[in-house]
Amino acid sequence: MEWVLLGLLILALPIMTIASFVMALGLRQRTRVLEAKVEGLERALISGLPQSHTAAAPPPEQLEPPSEDEAETLGSPTEEPADAVTPEPTPEPDIPEWAQAAREDTPDAAEAVPAAPRPGLEERLGSRWAVWVGGVALALGGFLLVRFSVEQGYFGPGMRVMGAALLALVLVAAGEWFRRRERGAAFAGIPSAHVPSVLTAAGTATAFATVYASYALYDFISPATAFVLLGLVSLATLTASVLHGPALAALGLLAALVSPLLVSTDEPEPWALVIYLLFPVAASYALARFRLWKWLAVSAALGAALWGGFLILAFSAGHAPALLTHIVLQALLAIALLVVDPNRGVEEERANPDPLGLGVLALFAGLAGLAMTVSLDGGTRALFGGIMVGVYVATAVRIAPAAAGAALAAAIAGATLFLWPVAREARAEPQNVLPGGAGSIPMPETLSLYLTFAIGSGAAVALGSLWRLLRGARLPFVTIASYAGAATVGPLALLVIAYWRVAGFDKSIPFALVAAGLGLAATYAARLMRTREAEAPVLALGTGAFAAAAVAALALGLTFALDKGMLTVAFALAALGTAWVGWLCRIPALRYVVGAIGLLVLGRVIWDPTLTGGDLGTTPILNWLLWGYGVPAVSFGLAAVILARHGRDAITQLCESLSIVFAALLVFFQIRHALNGGDVLKESSSLVEAGLMVTSSLLFSLVMVRFDARRRDPVYRVASLLFGAFSLAVSFGLLAVVDNPAFSGDAIPGGAIFNGLLLGYLIPALAAFAVAWYARPNRPAWYVYTAAGLGLFLHLLYMLLEIRRLFQGPVVSLWRMTGETELWVYSLALIAMGVLLLAIGLLWNLRLARLLSGAYILAAVLKVFLVDLANLEGALRALSFIGLGLVLVGIGLAYQKLLLRTRPGPQRPRTPIAAPPQ
Repeated sequence: MEWVLLGLLILALPIMTIASFVMALGLRQRTRVLEAKVEGLERALISGLPQSHTAAAPPPEQLEPPSEDEAETLGSPTEEPADAVTPEPTPEPDIPEWAQAAREDTPDAAEAVPAAPRPGLEERLGSRWAVWVGGVALALGGFLLVRFSVEQGYFGPGMRVMGAALLALVLVAAGEWFRRRERGAAFAGIPSAHVPSVLTAAGTATAFATVYASYALYDFISPATAFVLLGLVSLATLTASVLHGPALAALGLLAALVSPLLVSTDEPEPWALVIYLLFPVAASYALARFRLWKWLAVSAALGAALWGGFLILAFSAGHAPALLTHIVLQALLAIALLVVDPNRGVEEERANPDPLGLGVLALFAGLAGLAMTVSLDGGTRALFGGIMVGVYVATAVRIAPAAAGAALAAAIAGATLFLWPVAREARAEPQNVLPGGAGSIPMPETLSLYLTFAIGSGAAVALGSLWRLLRGARLPFVTIASYAGAATVGPLALLVIAYWRVAGFDKSIPFALVAAGLGLAATYAARLMRTREAEAPVLALGTGAFAAAAVAALALGLTFALDKGMLTVAFALAALGTAWVGWLCRIPALRYVVGAIGLLVLGRVIWDPTLTGGDLGTTPILNWLLWGYGVPAVSFGLAAVILARHGRDAITQLCESLSIVFAALLVFFQIRHALNGGDVLKESSSLVEAGLMVTSSLLFSLVMVRFDARRRDPVYRVASLLFGAFSLAVSFGLLAVVDNPAFSGDAIPGGAIFNGLLLGYLIPALAAFAVAWYARPNRPAWYVYTAAGLGLFLHLLYMLLEIRRLFQGPVVSLWRMTGETELWVYSLALIAMGVLLLAIGLLWNLRLARLLSGAYILAAVLKVFLVDLANLEGALRALSFIGLGLVLVGIGLAYQKLLLRTRPGPQRPRTPIAAPPQ
C-alpha cells in the first residue's frame, strides 16, 4: 500500500507543477486587468460620478492623470431643470422573499444584470475544478483513513473519535483562515476558488460523522447528548455556509447524507439514523431559506426521500416506527419550506398550481404509499395514514397553489386502505360490516378501525376541499378543478376500495347505505355551490362536480345493493335522471356524467351479456332481457333527446349510439333466447335464427337510413354501415354455408310452402331490397348495389331451396338425387323471375329492377347451357332451350321498343322558303 501511495505522489508532482505554472501566468494577466479597473474606479470616485456612469477603464499603459479642466468639469454636477419631476417609485407587491427569489431567476431579471465574462477552460481547471475535486478527495480520504485504522486496529475507539474531532477542527480553522486571508486580499474580480468553502465543508462533514460514530458505534454518548451535539454541528454548518457560500452548502449536505453509508456496524440503529438525518436536512433548509437557495432545499428533500426509501427496503417490520417517523418529519420540513413558505401571501387570482410544491407533495405521498407495504399493525397504520392525510389536507386548504395536495391526501388514504390486510376478517364475518341489533356478533376491532379510518379520511378530504371552494370565488379555473376533483372523486374512490377489500364485490346493504349518504351529502354540497355561482361563474364547475358525484354515489349504491338485470336498469335510469337534472338546473358538467354512466353500463354488458349469469328462464319476450336491454335503450334514447335541447355534441351522439346498441342487443338476444330454450350463449345456431338475425339487422339498417335522411348524423351513417356489414357476414357465413340445409343436411322446419325458408331467406331478401330502395336518395351507389345484391343472393337461395323442398321433402341435401323435372323447373324459375323483374322495371321505369332481371336471365343462360345441356334429355332439354330463346328474343324486342320510345329521332333539315317577288 505504501509503495502505491508513493508512486501516485511521484506521478502527481509534474502535473501539480504544470498546473501551478499555468495558474500563475493566468493570475498575473488578470492582476494587470484588475489594477486597471481599480485605477478607473479611483478616477470615478475623485470626479464624483456614480460607478454606473464610469466607462470601461483603458489598459494600464493608456491611463493618464486628468487635467485640471477635466477635473473641474467632472467634479461639477449637472444641474437639473427646475420643473423636473422625480418619478415616484412603483410600489412592489407584498411577495415573500422565497417567491421573489424564484422570480429573480427569470430571463427578464437575468437580462437586467450584465453577464460576467465566462471563465475559460484554463481558469476552470486551475482555480475551480482542482479545488473542488481536492476537497471531495480530502473528505473521502479522511473517512477512508478512519475506516482503515479501524480495520487494522491501530487506534482504540477513544483515539478514533478524538482524532476525527481534531481533524474536523483543523479543517474548519483552515477554512476560516483562508476566508479571512482572501477577504483581506480584496481581489473581488477573481472568481471564488471556493478553497475556504471546501475546507470548511470537509470539516463539518467530519464533525457530523464523528458525533454519529460516537453515538451509534461506540456508545460514548447518550441519545440526548447526540441530539445536542448534532444540533450544534448543524448550527455551525449553517453559520459557516452563510460565510462561505453555496459550495460549502452543497458539499456539506452531500457529505452529511453519504457519511452513514461509509460507517458500517453489525447492529444498525434506525432511530439513530433518523435523528442524524433530521439535523443536516433541517440545517440545509434553514440555510436555503436564509440565503434564498432553493436548489439546496430541493436537494435536501430528495436526499431525505431517498433515505426514506432505503429505510423501507432495508429494515424489517420491527423498525417500522423509526422509518414512519422519518417520513413524517421530513415531509413536514419539506412541505413547510418548499410548499407553504414560497406560496404564502399569494393572491387568489394568481393562485395557479405550483409545480415545485406539487412535486414535493407527490414525492412524499409516494413514499408514504411505499411505507404501507411494510408489515404494520392496524393502530400504527391508521395513525401514520391519518397524520399524512391531515398534513396534506391542511396544506391544500391553507395554500391554494397546492390544491392538488387534497387529491394526494386521498391517494395516501387509498393506498392505506388497499394495502391494509383486512380482507380475512371481512370474509369471516361478511354480514357484520356495521353493528347490528341485539344478539349480533360484534365487529372485529381491526375491521372497525379500518372503516373508521376510511370514513374519517374521506370526510377530511371532502370537507376541507368544499370549505376552500366556498371561500375561493376568485381562484383560477385549474385550482377550482383541483379542489372539486378531490372533494368528489376522492371519497368515491375510497368507498370503492373499502367495499372491495371488505365485501369482495359481493352484495352489501351497509355499503349501499353509506353510498346513499354520500350521495345526499354531495347533493347538499352542489346546492351550496349553486348559491355561490353569482359571485363567480367559474364555481359552476364545482356545482357540476358535486352533482356528478351525487349521481355516481347513487350508481355505486345500486351496485352494492342490486344484482341481476336491475343493476343495469338502475344505471340507465340514473343516466336519464342525470340528463333531466342537468337540463332543468342548467348544469353542463352533468352531460359528461351521462356519458360516463353510459360507458359503465356498456362495460357491464360486455362483462356479462346475459346480465344474470345465464339464468334467464325460458319465457320468451317477457324475461330479464326486456328489462336489462329495453330499459337502457329507452333511457339513453330519451337522454339523447333531452341533451339535444342544448345542442348536439359528442355526449348526445354517445347516448344515441348506446340506445341503438342496447336496442339491437335486445332484439338479437331475444331471438337467441326464444330459439335456444333460454340459452343466449349457445354456440350453435339454426336456419331460422340466422334468418331472423339478418332480417333484424337489415331492418335496423333501414331505420338508420331513414333517420339519416331526416337529419344528417354520423351516428346513423356508421350504424347503418355496421348493421349492413353484420347482415353480409351472417348471410354469407351462416345462411349460405353453415346453416344452409343443402350443406348441413338438417331438415327444413314447416310445410311445403310455409316453412323455415321463408324466415331464413325470403324475408331477409325483401328487407335487403327495401334497404336498397330507400337508400337511393342519400347513400352512395355502392351501398345501394350491395344491398340489392344481397337481396338477389338471398332470394336466389330461397327460390332454389324451395324448389328442392317441393321435390325432395324436408331434407334437401346435395347428395340426394336430382331429377330432370327438378332441373328443368330451376331454369323455368330463373327465367320467370327475370321476366317478372324486367316487366316491373319497364312498367315503372325502375333501373334497379331491370338490372336485377338481367342477373336472373344471365343465371338462366348459364344454367341452360352448362347444366341442362348435359343432364336433360328429350323434350325437357328442348323446352329449356326454346323457352330461353323466346325469352331472350322477347327481351330484345322489348328493349328495342324502349329505346325507340326514349331516344329522339333524327330531325329533317328545313327547306328555306323563297321570298315573294316584290
